[in-house]
Amino acid sequence: MTRPFNFLLFLCISTASFSYDKNVCHLTGKLENAPATTTLFLVDLANGTLLDSIQITNGLIDYKFQIPHPNYFLLHNKRNQNRFTDQKFIWLESGEIKINGNFNFIKNIKIAGSSSHVEFESYNLLLDEADKQINELQEQIHFKTDEEKKKDTLKINSLKEKLSDSIIQFLIKRPDSYVTLSSLHSECYLPFMHLNKNQIKSIYNELSENLKKSEQGAEIKKYIQLPEPPKIGDIAPEIIQVTPSGDTVKLSDFKGKYVLLDFWASSCGPCREEFKWLRRIYSKYHPKGFEILGVSSDNNKQRWLNAIKKDSITWINISDLKGSYNGAFLLYDIKMVPNKFLINPDGLIMLEEKWFSSELSVDHILGKIFENKRGL
Repeated sequence: MTRPFNFLLFLCISTASFSYDKNVCHLTGKLENAPATTTLFLVDLANGTLLDSIQITNGLIDYKFQIPHPNYFLLHNKRNQNRFTDQKFIWLESGEIKINGNFNFIKNIKIAGSSSHVEFESYNLLLDEADKQINELQEQIHFKTDEEKKKDTLKINSLKEKLSDSIIQFLIKRPDSYVTLSSLHSECYLPFMHLNKNQIKSIYNELSENLKKSEQGAEIKKYIQLPEPPKIGDIAPEIIQVTPSGDTVKLSDFKGKYVLLDFWASSCGPCREEFKWLRRIYSKYHPKGFEILGVSSDNNKQRWLNAIKKDSITWINISDLKGSYNGAFLLYDIKMVPNKFLINPDGLIMLEEKWFSSELSVDHILGKIFENKRGL
């Protein structure tokens, strides 16, 4: 009677062990030139949090952690103030993963055993080769004749179309891949990307149901469902958010005035540098009917408040404290800050960011507006 019971107990333990192991990533390997004892740091890029610190002894790595599905990480050692010197973006998954290389050149380490990382490197290679060609043409075009510029512009557009087609083919062939999911999510929410909304939608439609139900899958769907971003001549979409003191402010509250809609963040150095001359512009034209409405993509209220106070911002600022998923940022398709729109008294978008690169340009534009009272 005891043997069947023991067998069942053994079977249960074995099954439980297998269930655990299949969700475990086991990192092993060696880093040459590492100190006798040191630490590597693994950051989960899905949420930007430190997953764990990995203790290294005599350059040897032996570390296990739970991972329910393939995920994107940043590996670095924090030896320098500028951690970008010693970091590597990697994809990890369950199983035995080998990490080998030189501790002094983390960015050059080799990852073996992760099929997701192989996909990631293949995708990056596809992007890098095409982007290099495009960037070279764009850099040289400024020194060309008008006729040569036309030819190079056609080449650039052709290369961009080929690249977007290649991206679609690459991703659509991998509907179950978390690398596909992450890459498509980046196309929705990061700057300098390559696909339009229809192309993103075509790839999303082919994703497995499991990936569509994920958090990133839901965010991709949300992006696809957003209206087309506004352009010059359109009615500026309504924004309703709150001030630091908790008052609700709407963009339409400013109807009848010229409004500079300024998208920024407390972590954005260029944004805050611009406040030096924006204060002068505001002081000069506010008495004439000019307003600035700042919209912040902060998700930490105290950092937002500290920036407003330190930079002596006197115009109205609002936020929903949802970070890069700020509702106004999504509605206006803002993927980089600083970014600005000038809105006329009727609520129409007059100009966009490229016209507001300096105090001189803004002063010139507003000077013309308030000199003749008819706009541009």
